[in-house]
Amino acid sequence: MLKTDVYDRHGVGDLTRNTFYLVMGCVLAWGFTATHIVSQMTADWRPGTLMVLLVGLGLPILGILMSASESAFVSFLGFNLVVIPFGAILGPVLAAYELAQPGIVAEAAMLTAMVTGVMALSGLLFPDFYRSIGGALFSALVALLVVRIASLFIPALADFNAINYLAAGLFALYIGYDMWRASEIPATVDNAVDVAISLYLDIINLFMNILRILGHSKR
Repeated sequence: MLKTDVYDRHGVGDLTRNTFYLVMGCVLAWGFTATHIVSQMTADWRPGTLMVLLVGLGLPILGILMSASESAFVSFLGFNLVVIPFGAILGPVLAAYELAQPGIVAEAAMLTAMVTGVMALSGLLFPDFYRSIGGALFSALVALLVVRIASLFIPALADFNAINYLAAGLFALYIGYDMWRASEIPATVDNAVDVAISLYLDIINLFMNILRILGHSKR
């Protein structure tokens, strides 16, 4: 859920807008490919709490901080410090879902891809709408974080599927919002990589909430 400061950048880009989107798409494609490959390799991994915090939180935060660099190469290294550790942490989780309900991961991935495509396009087609909802989205994100933390101590909240629907809707809107903001910043390779980090976080969160929804509905 962390974001970079890429959307605050100003200036003149050295890429056409279409090339900018192409670079961004290629970086995202690599990111999800890397996440998938690593998740397959770590399906049987059983990390302890400290390792989960290091790999699932420490390394991605370092990667996001690296994306503040003005070097596209350093930003891409940071991107990999996000997508590869996430793949490692997701491996056992996805394996558990697949063992309980074969085919559910592929179904969630397909639905995520469909929603992502629609929402990304909406971000380019309806800039005025997304320009007006930034504050509301941030407030909703903070509220979601509070609820997720509370669910660690209140079992009833953890099993309340409506939260997953609301979270999925929130991250779907964030995809459109971040695409709109991407259309407003200088078209550079470094910015394309940094936007890809934000979109990756939106999409992976959307995917996980869709997976929870499907898992709950098929019990």
